[in-house]
Amino acid sequence: MDLYLIRHPETIAPKGTCYGRTDFPLKYPVEDTADSTFPHLPPNFDHFLSSPAPRALKLSSALLSKYNFTSTDHSSIPTDERLWEMNFGDWDGKLWEEIPRKETIPWMKDFVNARTPGGEAFTDLILRMDAFIGDWKDGGFLRTEWEKTNDKSLSSLIVVCHSGPIRAVLCKHLGTPYEEAFKSPVDFGSVHKLELP
Repeated sequence: MDLYLIRHPETIAPKGTCYGRTDFPLKYPVEDTADSTFPHLPPNFDHFLSSPAPRALKLSSALLSKYNFTSTDHSSIPTDERLWEMNFGDWDGKLWEEIPRKETIPWMKDFVNARTPGGEAFTDLILRMDAFIGDWKDGGFLRTEWEKTNDKSLSSLIVVCHSGPIRAVLCKHLGTPYEEAFKSPVDFGSVHKLELP
């Protein structure tokens, strides 16, 4: 199965903002990102999923309209809670420079395992994305249910989500240490194609 992971469009969040669950309006018309993203997607797909975040749903809606789906209302787009960006808890929505260094320095030394105050560690995000991928691999619960319902094999799945979940999946898929997850770019609107068994 071909899995297409897409990052949401850029938002108006000021540079240096720590945000995962906080939602900011999009910086540019969503159609701009959809236009640049669409050529990297397959001409047809079997299933489509989105993070519940408005910034992801807006791109999902714009992409589905390019596939000529008549109903692209956000409420009709299938979502999965596991596709949310990392939860930064008490830090979410704040500028990094505003967060006390006595809190951020220990976290930055071990961001993979250390939790943010009231939020997640990267390992928490990894676990939920591992579970998500497991459900959609061959023999996985959601894939099996989808194939039974639709009476065909699932060959392509498009997912619109966030940088963190994409990085977690790419690290696992490519065998990259999680400590290096943020060394490679995952640009706004970028498409990352993987093959799942």
